[in-house]
Amino acid sequence: MGLPPRIGFIGLGIMGRAMASNLLKAGFQVSVYNRTRQRTAEFADLGCEIAVTPRALAKRADTVITMVSDNAAMDAVMEGPEGVLSAFAGGNTLINMSTLSPDYTSALARKCYTAGVGFLDCPVSGSKGAAEKGELVILAGGEKPLVEKFTPVLKAMGKAVVYAGAAPAGTALKLCVNLVIAQLTTALAESAALAEAQGIAPALIFEAIDQNPAMNCGYFSLKKNNILNKDFTPAFPLKHMLKDARFMLVEAARRKLQLPVTAAVETLLAKSYNSGYGEKDLSVILANLTETLGQESTT
Repeated sequence: MGLPPRIGFIGLGIMGRAMASNLLKAGFQVSVYNRTRQRTAEFADLGCEIAVTPRALAKRADTVITMVSDNAAMDAVMEGPEGVLSAFAGGNTLINMSTLSPDYTSALARKCYTAGVGFLDCPVSGSKGAAEKGELVILAGGEKPLVEKFTPVLKAMGKAVVYAGAAPAGTALKLCVNLVIAQLTTALAESAALAEAQGIAPALIFEAIDQNPAMNCGYFSLKKNNILNKDFTPAFPLKHMLKDARFMLVEAARRKLQLPVTAAVETLLAKSYNSGYGEKDLSVILANLTETLGQESTT
């Protein structure tokens, strides 16, 4: 891809921290910005430049990667006199890896086009463990030659790049993938709750699944500890899936498509969020289900 890019990375949460670390391990020059300054300390120790504002970061980088929580967080780093967009002078590239709404992503793509900035819509599939191992699946939207140009950067953070088409196709695909994840998690939680209600051990569910090649799913294995030990340490916080489920329902309604199971999942996610579980792992929905059995959920 010619000269290696000077990368500015914004957003050092559960996912972003691991992704930025993998870029460093791959030999890329990386500077970072995070709203919570303490999260930049380990990167400063590794010799990374720490920007005090998003604009300062974008001024010293030709490629900016964003991994933030939602549309509002993206506005906070992109807009205004200290935002990323104020620093772009043309010829830069913005790679958004956050899961934003399709409408927001389309508008961002237009802003970049007007400013002469390349734009890639590249949300990821995978949670904390995959991010740490560099095994994310990158769901890429944008002009295909630009995706190909930045594939070495993307593959420093993931094991595969799935090209979906022009932006916001990467975001559209992410919503489809997360729909499956949301329903798989709900299925596990409801199954475990039903097992408890009937007086059998939820561990038997996993034993049976493990013996059935048609059902032996890697995702179920990932969530086994969460379900059996009611350990809801976040790999993918519930609040993010709630946001995504609401994006799914908006997109479906716009196209006069009904997603009745996803609508039910959104209701359960919202109940867990309103119970104060937003920062916990998505699997915490089990806590709300088993509370009806008179059992205490653990945190």
